[in-house]
Amino acid sequence: MSILSAFNQLPMVRELTPRLFFVYMFMSNFGFDNGWWASVISLQQFADRFGVYDPSTGKNILPSSWQSAGSGTGNAGLAIGCIIAGPIISKIGRKYTVLVIIAFALTGMLIQNVVPSFWGVMVGRMINSISMGLEANNIPMFMAELAPPAARGSLVNFYQWWQLLGVLMSQSTVYKSNLNFPHGQWSYRTVMVVQMIIPLLLCGVFFILPESPRWLLSKGRRDHALAALIYLRKGASTEKEVEEELRLTEQAVEEQERFHKATTYMDCFRGSNGRRTMIATGSQVLEQLSGNAFMSSYAVIFLKQVGIVNPLAATMARVGMSVAGATIAFFAADKIGRRPLMMVTAVIMWIGLWVSAGVSGYKPGGVHGGAAAQGLLACQLIWSLCSTLGWGCCVWMITAEVGTAQLREKTVSIATTFSFIAVLLVSYISPFIQNSPGNLGAKIGFVYGSFSLVAVFFVYFFVPELSNRSLEELDELFQNKVPAWRFKSYKATGVGVQITQIQNINADKGLTLIEAVNTDEEVGESTSSVGEGDKSGVKVKTTKD
Repeated sequence: MSILSAFNQLPMVRELTPRLFFVYMFMSNFGFDNGWWASVISLQQFADRFGVYDPSTGKNILPSSWQSAGSGTGNAGLAIGCIIAGPIISKIGRKYTVLVIIAFALTGMLIQNVVPSFWGVMVGRMINSISMGLEANNIPMFMAELAPPAARGSLVNFYQWWQLLGVLMSQSTVYKSNLNFPHGQWSYRTVMVVQMIIPLLLCGVFFILPESPRWLLSKGRRDHALAALIYLRKGASTEKEVEEELRLTEQAVEEQERFHKATTYMDCFRGSNGRRTMIATGSQVLEQLSGNAFMSSYAVIFLKQVGIVNPLAATMARVGMSVAGATIAFFAADKIGRRPLMMVTAVIMWIGLWVSAGVSGYKPGGVHGGAAAQGLLACQLIWSLCSTLGWGCCVWMITAEVGTAQLREKTVSIATTFSFIAVLLVSYISPFIQNSPGNLGAKIGFVYGSFSLVAVFFVYFFVPELSNRSLEELDELFQNKVPAWRFKSYKATGVGVQITQIQNINADKGLTLIEAVNTDEEVGESTSSVGEGDKSGVKVKTTKD
């Protein structure tokens, strides 16, 4: 089999239908909106239009308090979006929440372009960021519910990959417009206008999106759920497989609803569930404190301070390395594992930021081009690759995997809320540490690099290896209080082990049809029975491509 044929047979590639592709594309909107600010605030043209005059430099500047407000209001909007997301998504569904997202996005973008003041831009940025908070809650859930089981793990990584692609597009737009319009408002205005293209395109895409079959089932609309699933799986699964998938999904929804009636947010902090919540929340927060939140808002300014001559081009290269890291994660996260990737990359991130801060702080007057600047740029590129590979991608996988079925949505909600709080704090505090009155400049790398060192110990003692086990098998390990460093070698004995075997067959041999049948029935030549001792079991029939 050729490499191309083998690639085309990967579950991720085989199951990536156009409808799923367009759903994932929403995350480029998140990345674009979240990425342009870090580049624009470094432009003198933007400061000339919206800043205040500084007698000491003879130029307009954006005061530290304004930079803080600019980044902080966006993160505040994200937090608001996360808070209101739950009731909206539950009430109107995943698909129509997309319309709400588009409405908030276009309203905010319009205000940014029409109101001629810095604070008008801030109001528009906050409204637009509310749409991003809604996206952060709705789109990953939408992705998980629409993706078929054979490809769900790999497809979750598109969440981060599309975000980074959006960041790269936004920063490329700023870089190119600054070259073409070096002295006018279009050096920064172009990206503020171009960002409207994505939600406008998504207005048309909306009409070909299906509603989540799981949500439709939860509302008692089985016929609509079947129609949506047939539409979604067209070209990837047979009608028989779609019918069976819906039946199993219906059983899962009914079971989940029974469990959820007895669960609350307080249950997320009790017993083994408290440990799971701590793992998800700690991983999310440490990702931001290790430099991700800082680089998202102030990367260009930091690169200027370490002596990079062309910080906009360097920022584009940095984001390109992040995209490369996310691409590698499609395969490395399962082959190598989340835990070793997170520990090794955290060490590299720690060294990278400390070297950058140390070299730029050691040289009198800082670094101004030359070999030292190129070396620091190399450190930043390696940092970006490792940050995304080990933390940007793996953290979201862990957040989605670690919660028990009854509390998974609540665990994710708690973790992401604390993550955005961390982003908000970093965005508000960093300008005052980096510039006046703290005046650390590039030495701020010592601060965030130190958190990467903390992250190494956190992962070793608290974050277990979750790959290559079914979610039910993970339940057994958490209930047995297995230490994080023993998860990989622990031999589970419960029904979760058998479910893991079924999933491995699915990954190795092709499309797998799981049928609930009587143990006396025969399902074909190749079967595997689960649930011994019951009158009915789960048998697996494998159909090769």
